[in-house]
Amino acid sequence: MDNYLMIERLKKAGLHFDQGLSDIEIQKIENAFGFRFPREIASFFSCAYPVGGGFFNYRDISQKNIDRFYDFQKEIVESFEFDIQNNTGSLQAMLKAYLGEFTNTEDFKEAIMKGLENSPKLIPFCAHRCFFDGIDDMPIVSFWQAVDTIIYGYDLENYFESEFLGNNDDNLSEEIYDNITEKLKATGIWYYIIE
Repeated sequence: MDNYLMIERLKKAGLHFDQGLSDIEIQKIENAFGFRFPREIASFFSCAYPVGGGFFNYRDISQKNIDRFYDFQKEIVESFEFDIQNNTGSLQAMLKAYLGEFTNTEDFKEAIMKGLENSPKLIPFCAHRCFFDGIDDMPIVSFWQAVDTIIYGYDLENYFESEFLGNNDDNLSEEIYDNITEKLKATGIWYYIIE
């Protein structure tokens, strides 16, 4: 992706940008929030940094904003707990290949929480769209509950095209789909949720 061309197109679509993040800023942000930007997101942010419109403000490394970030992580855990309580059948069906079958809800909950703990974190990007902590070339996903996880772009460029530029091509080629599937396998429990 040509970052500068994409940024100009996004500006024309009404997005606002600040000056890009320096390498030192990126390192400070990653240290403060405890994750690593995927390569393509760090590259994009180094050219121009999106502001407003639901984008999470990583430039704000105040304790209040760090707490907001960790509240988001807690919400993910709470949504899994909600689905265990209210959507057990759907969740068990989705995770059967990964966790096996369970007859005891507490054992199932323990297995999910362990899988979630060992999976990469979902990091807020724009509104409830997320990227995976430190995993390069991964899809941008929307997460609300475990049973409502959706891919919003198979990479950062596709996400921008679909979300902000109105070029929504839902017809993924088999090659792109296979590539996404292989990448998602690296995410542990998320692969099974998103699949």
